[in-house]
Amino acid sequence: MEFAVSSVVLLLLLGGLVDIGRSIYVSEALSNAAREGARHGVWYDSANQSHPYLFDAEIKASVDAELASIGLPASVLKNSSTTCPNPTDGNGWHNPPFASSAYPATANQPWLYICYNNTAGVDYTSPATNMGQLDVNVIVLYTYGPLTPLVQSQFGVFRVAVNQHMTVQGS
Repeated sequence: MEFAVSSVVLLLLLGGLVDIGRSIYVSEALSNAAREGARHGVWYDSANQSHPYLFDAEIKASVDAELASIGLPASVLKNSSTTCPNPTDGNGWHNPPFASSAYPATANQPWLYICYNNTAGVDYTSPATNMGQLDVNVIVLYTYGPLTPLVQSQFGVFRVAVNQHMTVQGS
């Protein structure tokens, strides 16, 4: 009888620990995906003096490949180089915190924002070349839904924001 009562508590603790571990794992995976997307985009081909991967489709493909390696779904590109989500604290670097409307409404779906500074006259839907200095922000926003029903009923979903900012030097 005592084991039956205590096993319920132990199972709840175990489920909570699994959810915490999984949330940390997902957070690290999202960080890796944003970093790989930014690194892929800023690569400079010095022989041809160009940035062959500095456009939305290439960066998104790199982020999605990293997400797929751990079993997360492909990201949804939300802005197509136009704007970053506005931070709620007014910082100019597009770092978190972001408004609730910038996050996916459904759990376990990553949203991708790719933002550029110094963008006058540059088309980011095709490869960009000889652009000089450029700042790239790759932002992945994710709504994490816990697996354990008790954790989800008590705490709901969690919002995870990852921002990778890199500066590109060109010719």
